[in-house]
Amino acid sequence: MMGGPNAKLSESSCALLLGLAGFAALAFYLQQPINHDTAWYLAATPRLLDGARLYRDIIEINPPLAFYLTMPPILAARITDLSADACFTTYVFLLGAASLTLANHLLARLPDASRTYRWGMLFAAFVAFAIMPMPFFGQREHLTLILAMPYLLLVAVRVTGGSCGGRTAVLIGALAAAGLGLKPYFLIVPVLLEAYGMIVRRSLRFAFRPETWALGTAIALYVASIFLLTPDYVDFIVPMASLVYGAYSAPLNAVIGSMPLLAFIVAILLYAVARAIRPADRPTDILALAAVGFTAAYLMQSKGWLYQLIPAIATVWLMGASILLRNGVPNRGNAPLHVGVAILVYLLIASQTILPYRNSLADDLLPVVHKQAAGGAISALTSYVWVGFPLVNEAHVGWASRFPGLWQLPGAVSQLRQPDSQNPGTRQKLLEIERYTVDAVVEDFQKAMPDLVIVDDDSPYFGPDGFDFLAYFNQDPRFARLWQAYVRIGEASIDVGGDRRFEIWCRRYAGHDCAG
Repeated sequence: MMGGPNAKLSESSCALLLGLAGFAALAFYLQQPINHDTAWYLAATPRLLDGARLYRDIIEINPPLAFYLTMPPILAARITDLSADACFTTYVFLLGAASLTLANHLLARLPDASRTYRWGMLFAAFVAFAIMPMPFFGQREHLTLILAMPYLLLVAVRVTGGSCGGRTAVLIGALAAAGLGLKPYFLIVPVLLEAYGMIVRRSLRFAFRPETWALGTAIALYVASIFLLTPDYVDFIVPMASLVYGAYSAPLNAVIGSMPLLAFIVAILLYAVARAIRPADRPTDILALAAVGFTAAYLMQSKGWLYQLIPAIATVWLMGASILLRNGVPNRGNAPLHVGVAILVYLLIASQTILPYRNSLADDLLPVVHKQAAGGAISALTSYVWVGFPLVNEAHVGWASRFPGLWQLPGAVSQLRQPDSQNPGTRQKLLEIERYTVDAVVEDFQKAMPDLVIVDDDSPYFGPDGFDFLAYFNQDPRFARLWQAYVRIGEASIDVGGDRRFEIWCRRYAGHDCAG
């Protein structure tokens, strides 16, 4: 029961412990490198704020919301003279703190939620925010999880007959739009939850609440803004990506095989047993449905990249926590649930390999960049983002390209190698993409003349025939002339499911002979 001095002390102790855990986690992450995808946004967003044209001067396959969400820490860095990495890390923790504050408010409004359940779920959410995404801290999926969590809990409050103030509900809906709008696949989640709510409450009116109006309106305004503010995304990026981005797709069996399947199987069995014991556990239902929606989003992307599973793994974890906390102290009837939750926790932790982000290529090349490109710029001929990032951020040098990596090249080249597999119209479009890529690389070299260039020796995304980046670009006379200024000074490698090798080229000019 709530109330009394002992209860207040318990509340204060829990809040203090959660706050201390948050500060400890923040101090830890401030010492860690930012992952490559996030590092790209931290490098590209300042260009956008300085007047660069998104999807022309900055080429990115994703819609613009991720750039918008990255603007606050970049502006804070400029105002405070702190590093963008530090401001971004603090920003993510502030978002997490706001999300947990709203979660606390909502959990207190669940009609049958005990104090143990409320604080247990808050600590479970903290683990989901600060520990489980450790190698992928700050990824779009991580932000989605943080921003959407209050909405998930608010749906749970609504289906159990609880209430929430209109202004708070609108804020929660807007935050959910900012998180779920990062990728269109994530909108599966509110569709599932709203359908569930209408079934449980037996009314179509359930879907017409302040938070759903706010979520829907914000998403609609965001979509409209893409057409109005960044039409190049629709006219240029989407058609190009639809033709070439399939090079990164994996077969469904490989995508499923990349999942922590045993953990998901245990979660399904655990949920089935829990629902047999407690037939009307609405909060757990909501988290289970959210896990289904986020897993569907992962499968639809067809990549098999683990970071895309962050929201699914986190909601499975929270579902397990909800089952454990809703069923109280173990007894003969529910002991299997507690054992199941323990197994699920172990499997989720093991499958995630919760370790800080590391990029050994960046570690190896950092001294070379400091020596050969200090105060200048670097570039890379590769299709991988992790070749240039977070190396650029850690070395504090410029990035001499509009691309984070030449992501469009594998799809275009591999298809053009099979001339009989396309109709003339498709082939012409692929040739245009190829021509655009070469022109863009040449223009970026002419404009910035990077001091150091990292050249990918190959890439599996080009198919079994392999690919020689330098031979390919040197076919263009403009690039060949520019490349005469460069000398090979070494190589580096990284183990990413196989040994990947990269050549290091340095630009010679007066006073800089690239000598070791």
